[in-house]
Amino acid sequence: MKKHHYAWTICAAGTLLIFITMGAVSNAFSIYMPYIRDGFGLTNAQTSTLVTMRLIVAFVCMLLIGKYYEFFEIRLGGALAAAFGGLTFLIYSFASDFTLFAVGAGVSGLAYGFGSMVPVSILMTRWFDDHRALAISICSAGSGLGSIILPPVVTGLLSTLSMQAVFRIEAAFILCCAAVIYVIMRNYPHDMGLNRLGENRERLKKDAAEAIAPRKEKPPITQTVLILSCAGCFLMGAQGNPGIMHIPVLYTSEGFSAVFAATLMSIIGAALTVGKIVFGEVTDRIGGFRSSLVFFILLILGNGLCCLAGLGSPALGLAAVSVLGVGYSVSTIGPSIWAGDLSSEIEFPKIMRRFQIFYSLGALITASVPGILADHFGGSYVPAFVMFTVMSLIASLLISAAYTRHR
Repeated sequence: MKKHHYAWTICAAGTLLIFITMGAVSNAFSIYMPYIRDGFGLTNAQTSTLVTMRLIVAFVCMLLIGKYYEFFEIRLGGALAAAFGGLTFLIYSFASDFTLFAVGAGVSGLAYGFGSMVPVSILMTRWFDDHRALAISICSAGSGLGSIILPPVVTGLLSTLSMQAVFRIEAAFILCCAAVIYVIMRNYPHDMGLNRLGENRERLKKDAAEAIAPRKEKPPITQTVLILSCAGCFLMGAQGNPGIMHIPVLYTSEGFSAVFAATLMSIIGAALTVGKIVFGEVTDRIGGFRSSLVFFILLILGNGLCCLAGLGSPALGLAAVSVLGVGYSVSTIGPSIWAGDLSSEIEFPKIMRRFQIFYSLGALITASVPGILADHFGGSYVPAFVMFTVMSLIASLLISAAYTRHR
C-alpha cells in the first residue's frame, strides 16, 4: 500500500485557508449583504462600500505581504490571516450601524489580503515536485467550496436565529479552523524530515542528466515579459472579481427572478470548483501555456454568452454561467501558474506577489464600474459584461505574448 505523503495534508491546510479567507470572508459574504442593508437601514451605496473597504485593505496587504511572511513565516502568518476572518464576523456581530460594519469589512481585507493565493502557492512549491499545479488548483478550489457550502447553511441559520447569533457562530467556526491550520501546517518538508513529493524520483533523473551535461537553470524573467504578464494579471482581476459578483444583478436586471439568479450563483460556484481542479490536472499534463489558452477560450465564451442575457432564455443563462464558471479558473489560478513558468525558482515568491498585486489592483479599480455603466445604460449590466469579454480577450493576448517572448 502506497504511503500517504504529508504534502497532501499541507494541501488540505491550504484549501482550508482559502476556504476561509476567500470563500467565507469574500464570496459567501454576499449572502449577508441584503440582510445587513435591510436589517440595519444601510443604503445600497453603503452596502457596496463594504466590499470596496475590503478590497482597499486587501490591496494594501498585497503590497506588504512579502514583509508579513518574512516576519511570521507561512504557518503562523496563514493561521493569523484565518483568525482575522473570525475576528471580522465577531465585529459584525456587535455592529448596529455602518461605521462598525465598515471596520469589520476592513478587517476582512486583512484576511483576504494576507491569506491569499500567494502564501498557498509558495507553500505548494515548497512541498510538491510532482502534481504542483494540481495542488495549487485544489487549494484554490476552497473559495468555490465556500460559495457552494456556506450560502445555504447561512440562509438556514438566518431563518431561525438572529443575525448577531449567526455571525458569532461563523466567527467561532473560523477561529477553530485557524487553530487547525496552525496545528497541521508546516513551512518546509525538512521540518518533518521529508522531501518534496516526487523529489526522490526527480533527483534520480537529474543526477543521470547531470552526469552527461551541465545543469541549466531557468533564466530570470525579463522586463518585457514581466510587463506583459502584469498587464494580463491586471485585466484578469478587473474582469474576474467584479464579474462573478455581478452575475445575480445581470440576470435580475434583465427580468429573471431572484431565485433563478441564486441558482446561477450555485452553478457557477460548482463549475468554478471543478474547473480549478481540472485546470491544475491539465496544466500538469500539457503545461501552463496550452492549458491557459484552453481556459481563456472558455472564459471569453462564457463572458460573451452572458452578454445575451437580454434574450430572456433560462437555458442560455445556465449554459453561460456553466462555461464561465469553468473559465474563471484561469483568472484565479493563472497568476500562480504563470509565475512558476515565467520566473526562476528564486524569483518565484517575488513575481507571484507582483502578479497578485496587479490582479488585486484590477479588481479594485473596476469594482464599481458595472454599477456606473448600469446607471448610464438604463439599469442594464450587459454593457459591463461586454467590457469583461473584451478584457478577457486582451488578457489572453498579453499572456500569450509573454510566453512567446519568454521562449
